[in-house]
Amino acid sequence: MTLIIDNPAIEKVLNPAEMNDALELAALELATGGAINAPPYRVFTPRDPDDYRDHPRFPEGDETKNAKPPTHYCYTSLSGAIEKLEVTTDRVNSDIITYYEQEGRTLQRRVPGRKDGKFCGLIYLYSSRTGELLAIIHDGYLQKFRVAGTGAVGAKYLARKNSRTMALIGTGWQAQGAAHCFAALGMLNTIRVFSPTPGKKEKFAEEMSKEAGIEIVPVASVREAVQGADIVYMATNSKDPVVMADWLEPGQFVSNVSDVELELAGWERCDVLTMNRHGRRWMRYAIGGEDVIPEHGKDQYTRPTSIAWDEQILLGDVISGKHPGRTSDDQITGLVLRGDGVQFTAVSHLIYNRCLEQGLGTEIPTDLFLQDEKYIP
Repeated sequence: MTLIIDNPAIEKVLNPAEMNDALELAALELATGGAINAPPYRVFTPRDPDDYRDHPRFPEGDETKNAKPPTHYCYTSLSGAIEKLEVTTDRVNSDIITYYEQEGRTLQRRVPGRKDGKFCGLIYLYSSRTGELLAIIHDGYLQKFRVAGTGAVGAKYLARKNSRTMALIGTGWQAQGAAHCFAALGMLNTIRVFSPTPGKKEKFAEEMSKEAGIEIVPVASVREAVQGADIVYMATNSKDPVVMADWLEPGQFVSNVSDVELELAGWERCDVLTMNRHGRRWMRYAIGGEDVIPEHGKDQYTRPTSIAWDEQILLGDVISGKHPGRTSDDQITGLVLRGDGVQFTAVSHLIYNRCLEQGLGTEIPTDLFLQDEKYIP
């Protein structure tokens, strides 16, 4: 049988510490030759924003400075395989994406294409032994843990051992995962959080302190959050820098949801710079050309820099001991996070097995997804 696993089932079985462990395995296997990623890509089709203005989440009022904000249908694919787990995955999103300006920064927002506010994002989990489809898994709830968990693994290996305070920039979906996954490391006492939206950081601090079991304190600015923090983690939807290079201090570990959240010179300041994978953040294919996408050209990978991105240390190299990582408490260490198919492979395998153990998910006949030999050339 093939298992359909929805977000409510995932919420019941997901454990942040287990997610961190699964993502550590993914990083290790990728660096040591036991896993592989396909190039991540996005395919854009232009849409009229007027078709979505009455849909949930579409930017309104002062958020939308452009009468016709760039709006596209976007198909996204991230694929990866891990040999020892005997599974391969393809994570696909089918979204409407629009852009808006806030405080001089370009922000991206996913908008439901349907008026009922529902989204389409799925992970297809295949057996690499039999070729059959094992599961179709909702990608929404586990997505924030997939990103943040990799950042937390980076902190485990690259932050100072006496790290106690974290600066968390952002209070959205990804920031929620960060609170859980970094708290699960057991090394932090306090998370300082900032968001420019009035009231959000206070609400986040109150709710996530209880959920993640760690003290979370709202602060008045990004600069205040970063100053004196041992770990700096950026979890925003900004396509422009939110942390400046000269704000970083000796001894800090810095990581991100999107590498553009830190000024390029900030990555250049790192004494030890690692990545979870090499290659471009996204391969973009757009009707009308890549230049119609506001974030195109802002990727750090494509800008002039002293950093040879595809020669940087992989996080898995540090985990395996191939590279020592941090060698001094005064070093600034960094982990550049980019979407990674093997992350989805590792966490989907974990979720699938936990659901099997607990009898969760909806079973449908695997034969629905299989074809007889007479139809195959």
